[in-house]
Amino acid sequence: MADPVLDRFSDLEDVRDYPGKRKPALRIKRRPQVDDAPSWDESPVYYMVDGKQQEFFTIRHLAAALDYSQQSIRAWENSGLLAKSPYRSPKPRRPTIGGRNTKGKRLWTRQQIEGILRIAQEEGVIVNKQPPTKAFARKVGALFRELLAQ
Repeated sequence: MADPVLDRFSDLEDVRDYPGKRKPALRIKRRPQVDDAPSWDESPVYYMVDGKQQEFFTIRHLAAALDYSQQSIRAWENSGLLAKSPYRSPKPRRPTIGGRNTKGKRLWTRQQIEGILRIAQEEGVIVNKQPPTKAFARKVGALFRELLAQ
C-alpha cells in the first residue's frame, strides 16, 4: 500500500546530488552552434569611392575576424602595432554624444582584412593569441599601400 505522504514528495528522490531540496531547473548553459555563428563578412557597408560603390567592413567586422575586442584593435592602432585604417566613413552631420569631434568610422576592404589574417598567420600573432609585433605592423602597412596603389 502506497503512503500518500511519500507520494507527494516523490519528485525529491535524488536530493543527495543537489544542494537544497530540488534539482536545479533551467541551469543548462547552451552554447551557440558553430554553424549558427555569424561570419565576420556578413552585412558589409557600402560607400561611393571615386564614383564606384565599394564594399567596406567596420571595426566590428575586423574584431570578429581576429577574435579580439574592438578596444584591442583601437589600442593596437594607437600604439603602432597595427597599421591605421586607410579609409574612413563620412563625418556625421549631427553632433556626437559628449561633443566629441569624430573623424568617421574606420573602414577596411575585404582584401585588407583577408591580408591582415594571412599576415597574422604567417607571423604567428593575433590568431595564436600573441600580441601583434612591429614587424606585423610593417607588413600590414605595406599591404595597405600595395592595395591602395592598385
